[in-house]
Amino acid sequence: MQLKKILFITFFSLSLIQYTSAQFDGIYSQYMHIKHFYNPAAIGEQELMKMMVAQRLDWIGIKNAPKTTLFTVNTPFKIGKTHHAAGIQFINDIFGVFANQQINAQYAYKFKFDYGTLSIGANIGVLNLICYGDSIKMVESDYHTENDPAIPQGTQSGIGFDLSAGIYFSNATWFAGVSILHAPSANIKLGDKYDFQINQAMTAVGGYNIKLTNPDFELKPSILLYTDFISWQTQISLLLDYKNKFWGGLAYSIQDAISFSFGMEVIDGLQFGYCFDLPTSSMIRATHGSHELFLSYDFNIFKPKYNQKHKSVRLL
Repeated sequence: MQLKKILFITFFSLSLIQYTSAQFDGIYSQYMHIKHFYNPAAIGEQELMKMMVAQRLDWIGIKNAPKTTLFTVNTPFKIGKTHHAAGIQFINDIFGVFANQQINAQYAYKFKFDYGTLSIGANIGVLNLICYGDSIKMVESDYHTENDPAIPQGTQSGIGFDLSAGIYFSNATWFAGVSILHAPSANIKLGDKYDFQINQAMTAVGGYNIKLTNPDFELKPSILLYTDFISWQTQISLLLDYKNKFWGGLAYSIQDAISFSFGMEVIDGLQFGYCFDLPTSSMIRATHGSHELFLSYDFNIFKPKYNQKHKSVRLL
């Protein structure tokens, strides 16, 4: 155990001497319901305003395992004959001794065609990166002292600008999109000594709805690819949907897990989804798996327009 602690601290120290670099964004297994988390062009896909909260708890049983919280509101709207969408997104992502608190304004311009909708969108926001140095437990050894200068002292934080852009197409049968996240790769200063490198990332997502013999049922295969050009994540999913009211299915992460998910429309416009990820790698010896859930509500903030015209009783 002593050796493991020494190796961990050695690795952590070496990584901070120059900069810290790792996969920055959380990965949701229910990405097909949270596409706007990865691609700003996917906002306003629905006809009404959407409010959503999503929570992911990775690797239950492992201390300081990642936790990702998302809250977002977006809505489509028209200006004259043109179609648009706008929204706001809050992210709180905790991974190890780091936390990313992010707020993004989202916008998409939509081209409406008879065969579907093409959207081009962007996120513009700021992120606050925090390192909780006090949570790092030092071990006296020949390589480290209690006040090792390579380890941050106290809480260090830094603020940076963030920009993402994407393109997305959807219709009643299929959807596909590509996005670039953290387009200007940023180097966040943590105090006077430490840097955190946020790498540019790319996502690609696609899915297809297959009508079965019974029209009440649909098979919905989909795929998500995420890469920061250092590491890769691929999720392949298959859902069975009943009347767009109930769904359930399986997903497989090529890297490390198989997922079981289900969801339902509780009342008109209110949807709930849950997913459990079971590791397929050696991680299963240390964790009970990962949990993920979301709650979303589609609603109309505009009062319906009633017909104010009345026919004359003389013409009835």
